[in-house]
Amino acid sequence: MDKLETGEVIRVVLRFRERFWEKIQPSPDRNLADLSFLFSQDEWFPTWWTTMPKKYPVITGWAPFRAGRRLSGQDPSFVTEKACQALARLLGVGVGIVEKSLLEARFHDWQSDPFSRGAYSYGKVGADGAQATLAAPLEQTLFFAGEATESSGNNGTVHGAIASGHRAAAEITGRRLSLK
Repeated sequence: MDKLETGEVIRVVLRFRERFWEKIQPSPDRNLADLSFLFSQDEWFPTWWTTMPKKYPVITGWAPFRAGRRLSGQDPSFVTEKACQALARLLGVGVGIVEKSLLEARFHDWQSDPFSRGAYSYGKVGADGAQATLAAPLEQTLFFAGEATESSGNNGTVHGAIASGHRAAAEITGRRLSLK
């Protein structure tokens, strides 16, 4: 464990009355109706994604590292305000447009969550093999899963967490499980 670190992240999910971004036209021949991801250098929420291919009026923001640290433990209204401001900047609209359409904001602060104390793992310098070591069962009695135990290069991801669950289940049952 001393070779692994935990990433700091705040995830915010904003639900709107409508997909207002579909009306935004960055150029005369383009609109944002098929928007799926936004990547930026924004200081608070540099990454956003929609529910595409489903067209729900929901967009999710990701505040990693320093922004996650600054947002951790803050009041929900502060997190929501920073998220709306960041989204407005990225879409090139006034924050009032975002706030007027907003119905609900939910977020998760993994750093303040007593059951996780962080969002994802990553290896320090010299951490080769740390995930596999962490994944090793104890006396064929206690089995471990979770993205921090995934050693095929997908640690720190949801699909890595799922794959590790399949691996641990296979270790328990002695059968190879399909990831279909």
